[in-house]
Amino acid sequence: MKRFKYVGPADLVELVKTIPKGKNINSFLDVLDWVTESEQSLANGEVVATYIIDTGCNLLVADRHSEHVACAGGEEVLSAGEITFKIDSGTVSVSEITNQSTGYCPEPSSWKAVNSAIRKMGIIYPSGFCRDFIFRKCENCGAINIVKEEWYVCAECDSDLPKNWNFG
Repeated sequence: MKRFKYVGPADLVELVKTIPKGKNINSFLDVLDWVTESEQSLANGEVVATYIIDTGCNLLVADRHSEHVACAGGEEVLSAGEITFKIDSGTVSVSEITNQSTGYCPEPSSWKAVNSAIRKMGIIYPSGFCRDFIFRKCENCGAINIVKEEWYVCAECDSDLPKNWNFG
C-alpha cells in the first residue's frame, strides 16, 4: 500500500513534540474508552474524530480539532481523514469516513488501508469513503488544492493543476 508523508505546513510538525500520538483503536471497546478518556462530546449519538492509518495498518484516532501529523506522531501514514462513530446503547459503528487531510493529502485509493484496519474491528462501516477528496499541489505557487467537480485549477493563482497526484 502507498505511504503518504506529511506535506502540510512545517510549523505543525512541532506539535509532535508536545501532543501524544492518537489512540490505537482495535475494537468498539477502544472507541468507547477513547470517548470517555478524552471527554468527547456526542451530538445525536455521534462523535467525529481525526484518524490516521499507520504503516502497520492500525487505526489511530484523536480529537477532531487536532492535526493529523500529531495523531501520526509525525510518521508516514497509509491514509488519514475524519471518521464519525455512531454510539448507540454500547454498540459502535462508523457512520461516515473521509480522506480529508490537507496534511497528508491521501488519495482516494487509500480506502484499501482503511478497509483493512476497520474490518479487523468487527463493526459496521461504509463500503468506501463517504466523500473522496482529491488533492493536488500547484506546481506554480505551491498551494495545496482540493479538486472539486473535476476542476483542476489552482484556487490561489488560477494555474492548471496536474491530473495525477503530485506530492512526492
